[in-house]
Amino acid sequence: MSSPVVTRRLVGAASPDNSGRLWVLYGRLVGPLLAGYLLFDRAFAYLHLPGSPLFVGEMVLGVGAAAAVVSTQYLKGPLRDESIFALLGVFAVWGLIRTVPGVATYQMDALRDAVLWLYCLFAFFVTGALARSPELVDRWISGLSRLTPWLLLWLPFAVILYPLSPSAPSVPFSTVSVLSHKSGSAAIAALLVLGVMWLLPGERSARSRVGWSLMALLVVALAATQNRGGLLGVLAGGAVGLAFLRNRVGLAARVVLVMVVGLGVASLLSLKVPMPGLQGREFSASQLVANVVSLGGKDSPGNLGGTVEGRQQLWTRILDKQIDDGHLVDGSGFGQNLASEVGVLDAGKDTLRSPHNSHLHILARMGIVGITLWIALWVGWYWRMVAGCRRLAREGQQTRRQVGVLCLMTSTAVLVSCFFDPQLEGPQVAALLWTIFGIGVAVTTVRPWFRDRTTP
Repeated sequence: MSSPVVTRRLVGAASPDNSGRLWVLYGRLVGPLLAGYLLFDRAFAYLHLPGSPLFVGEMVLGVGAAAAVVSTQYLKGPLRDESIFALLGVFAVWGLIRTVPGVATYQMDALRDAVLWLYCLFAFFVTGALARSPELVDRWISGLSRLTPWLLLWLPFAVILYPLSPSAPSVPFSTVSVLSHKSGSAAIAALLVLGVMWLLPGERSARSRVGWSLMALLVVALAATQNRGGLLGVLAGGAVGLAFLRNRVGLAARVVLVMVVGLGVASLLSLKVPMPGLQGREFSASQLVANVVSLGGKDSPGNLGGTVEGRQQLWTRILDKQIDDGHLVDGSGFGQNLASEVGVLDAGKDTLRSPHNSHLHILARMGIVGITLWIALWVGWYWRMVAGCRRLAREGQQTRRQVGVLCLMTSTAVLVSCFFDPQLEGPQVAALLWTIFGIGVAVTTVRPWFRDRTTP
């Protein structure tokens, strides 16, 4: 970036040399953590110490928890001043209440399923780190800008190679393939770097941005041939970003033109990525068109409509059982395999544990109480973010405003994609979403716990 976003200024705080070092360490670890998730997705999530149940994301959360205990004063400001954290805290407490009864029966399975709400700790901890060192935002954005070329060069291969993951080597001490990069996660990563290039270009030239943007659109197109949720997420997130740009009509027209011309040429030439022995959807223009058409439902071509119908049947069975068991209000709790209980398994394996929809998963595990808190939480966050971005624009704080818009874009893409994929059940997407949640609160606050360089 051409100039720092923020600098540390905390009223009543101790000297930066004497306190809050763990918060700084946490902030410096979060950047590489998210970079690893963006690059390698699930394969990076399963890196952990041999013989330890803690994975890399949980270890970073452990540093945040230690910082919260040792330097609580940096967390008090955000918790005291930001009402949205009170709502997030209630959501987390309700998740804890519904988790505890299942621990005795299901043990680690209950704790594993509880990450659906537990990863919200990333939101709390990132605000503690920003209260200690607001310049971390600049560090993260600069790091993402440097990562962009490597990310966009690797992601097309990551998406294409994913179907070969069953025959690829596994991550040490796990059964997870090193090629386990889901196409939906790749699409979200591509949208994130698109947002950074156009909202926070820094010293990147217009020609460079156009070139890398075409690469990002290629990633989205490849991912869209395999995952419709990622496609819808990118479209929704991109629409949110365009709503905050002054030249949105012209930029949207150029993007649509590039996509239409590119897809038209690819269709005329019958372009596709040759993958001998590939089982499932092709990487081709015709497959992309079929996926777009399939968004209409079960009358879609091929087996795509059946996929939609199958998911709807899974959702219905789980919710019907929840009603029959009398747990519609408080939820079924955590630990039991919801899909197995209704007779649905993933290719004969005991791996599908949820309705394959993070929002409905919250309803199933935490009931109407949980889903009501979930909806209220995000309605409140979006209300705050939109109002905050407009206020920052009026005040001329463009960099903070652009960071806020980037948070809105990415969170929208994730939340929409979660309707089709259980992404919040894994840290590779959940850590990104909750970190963005905290950053958005920080850059839009009017409270003194987070101030930029111009604050008197």
